[in-house]
Amino acid sequence: MIAASNKALLGAPMDPRPAAAETIVAVAKRFGVGPFKQMREMTALRWGPGKLASHEYFSTGAYDPNLSKAQKQAFVGKIGSYELNVAASPMKLTGTRAFLRDKVMYTSLLTQLGLTTTYTQAVVHTERQFGNIATLRTPAEVEAFLRGSATYPLFAKPCEGAASVGSALIEGQDGDVLRLGNGRSVDVAAFSHEIITDYPEGFILQSAVKQHEAMSAMTGASVGTLRVVTVRDENGISPLYTVWKVPSPTAMSDNFWQSGSMVALIDDDTGRVRQCNIGSGPAAQWLDHHPVSGLAFEGYQIPHWDKVMDVACRAHGLFPEFGIVGWDIAVGQDGPIIIECNDNPFHVLWQLAAGEGIRNDRFLPRLEAATKRSEDMLQGRVATFRARQAAKSKTS
Repeated sequence: MIAASNKALLGAPMDPRPAAAETIVAVAKRFGVGPFKQMREMTALRWGPGKLASHEYFSTGAYDPNLSKAQKQAFVGKIGSYELNVAASPMKLTGTRAFLRDKVMYTSLLTQLGLTTTYTQAVVHTERQFGNIATLRTPAEVEAFLRGSATYPLFAKPCEGAASVGSALIEGQDGDVLRLGNGRSVDVAAFSHEIITDYPEGFILQSAVKQHEAMSAMTGASVGTLRVVTVRDENGISPLYTVWKVPSPTAMSDNFWQSGSMVALIDDDTGRVRQCNIGSGPAAQWLDHHPVSGLAFEGYQIPHWDKVMDVACRAHGLFPEFGIVGWDIAVGQDGPIIIECNDNPFHVLWQLAAGEGIRNDRFLPRLEAATKRSEDMLQGRVATFRARQAAKSKTS
């Protein structure tokens, strides 16, 4: 669900609410888990390591009676996911978080270092400068750009934010209207005013990514990115997991909270799809075939797989102080294209694709190893600082 709006840009998902009585009844009838047992489990998991809120107890499927207590405790919610990430990438060690979140500056760095990423045509901001990138400061300047020098299709998104909130695929401009990727048409002037008014932190206008033809054959024109999560431990940087965010046929972006979106689990060794899920909780379904293209998910080979893994690990290596990083990577005709870097990857997405919790016996030791390496790095920096201070004291 998204908040009702007459605006052009994608709205935010509605705030989750406590489990409705009909959901509790549906789980009781379908899975044989009584309401009182559900409440006991919800309470225990809320205060457990995964920090599952009541709605997350249902959305993750943690109510399933076929799961053991340990398997239920392996699920994380939004807070539990964040705590895993902060443990692996402590705040005191990762002072560059703001830079990684800067969608203009970070992609500019990647381009300078020879890593393929998105191309920014213009940035809308009333104060900042962006070097040689065109900077638009008023609705009139935005409108003039969209009517004149813009090269379509464009992907528009805020400089700050996540989950594709505020984004739009603009396929073209005809007179006074913009044609959006979801079939809507919006007034150019109104769109220009909306960007300035609603996003004072800045807005980016990028060339839309053209994904590999094999992936478009499966999903259609909308770009479905790979969420590749990498970890760093004492042995270096390596992939932890990958999921494919398969967009809804009617969506402009690939975030799972949009109705009809799917998420597929990828085998990191082969790059082949293992399974694909649509929906969450009691409404979740495992899909054998894409609902529109009809192509089979299981066994589908992601193009340029070895390059995808290599690019994610090399990009992580630019900031090895982070113990864990999530990458949104599109696959173009010539190889992977880094879309964004996430210092707080949302592990619930993998749980939906895998049908199990991230704190499992395979992943938890690797997350703990990343945490241990970060602790050692932080202690090393503290020791170095103290040694330098002591040396200064002796010479003064």
